[in-house]
Amino acid sequence: MNLLEKEFFGIEHRLKSGHLNLQDIGDIVPASLMLHQLDGLMPVGCFYMNEWGCSNLGSSAEEVNALGESYYDKYFVAEEAALHRDGIAKYLMAGDFSSQFNFFQQVKLFGKKDYTWFYTVCKLMDSIDSKDTTQNLVLLSSPIQGIENITERMHRVLELDKYIQDNYWKFNQLTKREKEVISQLANGKSNKQIADILFLSNHTVSTHRKNIIRKLDCDSFADLMRFAIAFNLVDGQ
Repeated sequence: MNLLEKEFFGIEHRLKSGHLNLQDIGDIVPASLMLHQLDGLMPVGCFYMNEWGCSNLGSSAEEVNALGESYYDKYFVAEEAALHRDGIAKYLMAGDFSSQFNFFQQVKLFGKKDYTWFYTVCKLMDSIDSKDTTQNLVLLSSPIQGIENITERMHRVLELDKYIQDNYWKFNQLTKREKEVISQLANGKSNKQIADILFLSNHTVSTHRKNIIRKLDCDSFADLMRFAIAFNLVDGQ
């Protein structure tokens, strides 16, 4: 499902750059798009669900919040829902804004007798509003049979930079620590400064740098900066 995950990264990139707003995305994707507000990386409620999601669940963000715990019993298989909630909780506790948490789930859609298989991508995001310091959890859930359709529509609307498309596989193979080192390098920090900031030895930082250069095949600092900017690894972007 890497194609859907890559397109999802494009959504975040365009939202942060101001090229699209949430309504734009919600209007064009044939999938459920939900935003949950977080308080200390703990969900406190769903404050947005697009029209596709509302229509296919036969509900609204307000009604989802009002259901409380019964929301999971009403729309999902109990055993699956428990596993997914545990996985999401661990993902949130890790607090890694550069990663995603993805899973398959069965959903009981409005007016349907049987469950429908969905593929869900979860992504931590800082608030789109620069004046808002809260954090959000974005969930994009697409029916398995509709994934090709959703990626085609997203790609057409988002018009992802070719650079991101060509290099997403490199971004995806980086570890969390390597992304942190890239971020510090892109912000002009030396090996010693990075070691102090990340509580690592100089030798460990040097090893990370060698691994980063090998994985990204960077020939210059300019190449590294281009990668860091494209994948939102520079502080203040």
